[in-house]
Amino acid sequence: MKKIFLLSCLLLGLGFTAANAQKEKAPKTYGESFKEASLLSPGRLPVLMKDQAEVKDVALTGYVTEVCQKEGCWLKMTTQKGSQDEVFVKMKDHAFLLPKNIAGKRAVVFGTVEKKEQSVKEQQHYLEDAGASQEEIDAIKAPKTTFVLSATGVKIY
Repeated sequence: MKKIFLLSCLLLGLGFTAANAQKEKAPKTYGESFKEASLLSPGRLPVLMKDQAEVKDVALTGYVTEVCQKEGCWLKMTTQKGSQDEVFVKMKDHAFLLPKNIAGKRAVVFGTVEKKEQSVKEQQHYLEDAGASQEEIDAIKAPKTTFVLSATGVKIY
């Protein structure tokens, strides 16, 4: 009888462990839900947008490198950890916010991407939001061309 009880407890425990492991792998969705069809990496944006200033309904996948530490209203992501193909992602109309502790996690973002010139003032503002030092903020001296995605939905893995 004790053996049956112990075996039942062991199997029940294994079942809870498997269920929890599956929950951890499921993404957390912020904003509007969307289907992950035709995922692109940030590294593909220069080719995709070679002759276009804006592309709608784009789904990008990559790794979060930075998150707004004031509100969670923007993030930066790259194709792979350590790569330089960065895309700046804003939450459209501040309709939703993200957790501030998601740097390093995989994300899928969906929305409209634009090729924009980011002013010195705007770059400095985002560095301030990210918690950068005054020295880093003051080092920004020129505008830069960047890709900005206005996200209607974000999934964090």
